[in-house]
Amino acid sequence: MTSALMAALGFSEADLDANRRGALSPAQAARLQSSRQRQLAVALFVFVSLVIGATILIYAGQHNRSSILGLAGAGLILINAVIVGMMGRGYMRVGGDLRPGSVEALAGEVERVLRRGRQRDSYLIRIDGASLYVTREVFLGFRHQASYRVYRAAHSGLLLSAEPLD
Repeated sequence: MTSALMAALGFSEADLDANRRGALSPAQAARLQSSRQRQLAVALFVFVSLVIGATILIYAGQHNRSSILGLAGAGLILINAVIVGMMGRGYMRVGGDLRPGSVEALAGEVERVLRRGRQRDSYLIRIDGASLYVTREVFLGFRHQASYRVYRAAHSGLLLSAEPLD
């Protein structure tokens, strides 16, 4: 049972041992750091792209004396601020997860919830009062109403590892 979860979540025995001590393993820390760098790269790309787009719209609005283009440029600046703010929040959450003692354990009976949608299904695991959205593979790795201990990153809520308690 643990091997199915290990494959779905991508953790090893060394990762699980570190999580039991309330810490990230070096491999998990490296994965989080890599994820954080990708988030920063995407945020910078989005920021620069939207700034260029807003600049072009504002310039075209002034050049053509079109207030609509100018307002569209200003709107794009506001959208940029919101998007970059959300991405910055995600970046800081992962940064908080890289600090010592940022692994939390949830223990109890797992409830698997499948939510059917028009375009795709959502897979949800409920344990110890927390609801975690997971992939289909992770969802299938858990047994419904069986006892587990789940380890996750405290700030981002990223699922790190899990083990059955039976």
